[in-house]
Amino acid sequence: MIVLCRTSVDHYYRSRNQSWPLPRTRVSGDLAPMRGVLCAHAVGKRTQDHTVGVGAAGDTRGKAPTALKMNGFAAAHIRLGDALYDVATDRIVTSCGEDILLRSQSALVLKYLVGALGTLATREELIAEVWPDVSVTDDSLTQCILDIRRAIGDADRVILKTVPKRGFVLTGTPVPEVIEPETARSAPLPASPLHPDNTPAQTGIIVPELDPRDVLPTLAVLPFRTQPDNGHGTLISAFVGDEIAAAISRSEDMNVISRLSTLNLSGGPNSLQNVGSMLNADFIISGSVFERDNKVLLLIEFAETDRQTVLWSDRMALDSVEWMHDTDTIDRIVTHIRRAIMINEVRRTRSTPLTDLKLFSVLHGAVGLMHRFSPGDFNRAQNYLEYVTEKAPEHPTPLAWLARWHVLRTVQGWAEDPRHEARAALDFTARALDIEPDHTMALVCEGQVLAHLQHRLDEAQARYDAALALNPNDAQGLALRGMFSAFRDMGAEGKRDTERALHLSPFHPHRFFFLAQAAAANIAAKDFGRAVTLAKESRRLNRTHVSTLRTLAIAQVGAGQLEDARDTGKELLRLHPNMRVSSWLRNSPSSGYELGRSAAEKLRSIGIPD
Repeated sequence: MIVLCRTSVDHYYRSRNQSWPLPRTRVSGDLAPMRGVLCAHAVGKRTQDHTVGVGAAGDTRGKAPTALKMNGFAAAHIRLGDALYDVATDRIVTSCGEDILLRSQSALVLKYLVGALGTLATREELIAEVWPDVSVTDDSLTQCILDIRRAIGDADRVILKTVPKRGFVLTGTPVPEVIEPETARSAPLPASPLHPDNTPAQTGIIVPELDPRDVLPTLAVLPFRTQPDNGHGTLISAFVGDEIAAAISRSEDMNVISRLSTLNLSGGPNSLQNVGSMLNADFIISGSVFERDNKVLLLIEFAETDRQTVLWSDRMALDSVEWMHDTDTIDRIVTHIRRAIMINEVRRTRSTPLTDLKLFSVLHGAVGLMHRFSPGDFNRAQNYLEYVTEKAPEHPTPLAWLARWHVLRTVQGWAEDPRHEARAALDFTARALDIEPDHTMALVCEGQVLAHLQHRLDEAQARYDAALALNPNDAQGLALRGMFSAFRDMGAEGKRDTERALHLSPFHPHRFFFLAQAAAANIAAKDFGRAVTLAKESRRLNRTHVSTLRTLAIAQVGAGQLEDARDTGKELLRLHPNMRVSSWLRNSPSSGYELGRSAAEKLRSIGIPD
């Protein structure tokens, strides 16, 4: 049974009499710091129950694990560089949220290597495991190794290392789920709203009857555990929890449980599922705060209550004096949470019938799919969004996303009639704003439609300004307003807004979008070197975003990188074979400005047809 991380953290220290700093675990001769909720490399003997224990020696032959267990923690995922491996499903999730399924033999090789994480897996073992009754050469195994390295982005062979003439060593970090330790189950329970049998302590509790059409997930921030009799730590814990809850509450895409409702849930071996049921919450944020010298260490965990799985965890250091002013850490936590939800729901929509999903799962899954810019996923996203609007016709958020879907379809060059897309998008934003006139996202989306599809620039400016007056930290609004300024040859203003949006979205699941907008604004500001850097990073995160390729090609010409620009132009035409400079310029908001005319000339100079 999985429980909130704080009990297990306390047990870890009680059972080992450990003090600050956090322990480090030796793995294959290297010291690896614990991450997340005391996450560590789990290396050792594979047993018949397919678990891995620390420090066990002996034969490592056998089946690969379905979970890695260590010191009361079980890992359902393994971090391999920037990629994440799901032990149960054999899926690989890239840094930009893309699911990769290896071919069967490569998947079996990876599964075996994960079972031997950090230790040598010989060529003989791998061939015997994957091809037990077939005579194959080393070439078959080599091809599987190449597949795995390509999938996890290990071009330098530092994650999956070759041991010449012997085999391979896979290095990675288990991402933990927390298992309730035996001593925690037998320890006296602190004050808790649950009885020992995990039933509500009060009778006659009235459970809210939520509208099944509610499209927003519900999240609860539990009080962070602190060291006993530590008044300063208690203050930090309360402040950090309140700031996280407040930051998420300011958004329009999540419900946040009142902090007063979670005050009594500060400890005890309550399962995630029980706490989620008590609070009617889909997700739980929990953690612990420790102090040492001039540093405060925050251990934080974000988990889903229904399936009782940890979606993200990390360890963060704060200055013990300036912690009240450390807004960057709070922003980073909130961004990681949003990204974890997006990746989780995209995966869920791919594997579960729509009728079996909560509406927030369908909505977040659709948003993730539409930003992958593959035609199949993009069109599937429209179906999902229409499903949500059918079930929740009075909610503005899915209507705003449908408007953005039509904008992105046009920007990608997939629309047969851009004017039709504009009318459809404006219909959706009008419906959203009729329901909620101050809906920030709907205002931003309407500004995007007015600017990009109808060139009604003064009205677009008014929408962006209204949205940012409501929420000055809306990264999407800042990025789009900055791009809007760049279109009109106001490079300095555009760069200021887009670079600030980039600052506010360091781990956003669609960071490529913010990078592309900032690159375009830097072109308007004549900073071509910076524009190339930003556009290349955007392209690394999403290689199918046509606008990024177009921006990169223009920036490379401006920077004098003509050969690179021609190569980028070829890739642009491969993805968008009907690309024509004249039609692009005619449909661009920058067509009447120097930026548009200059960009068109640069595209023609590298062979893009007029």
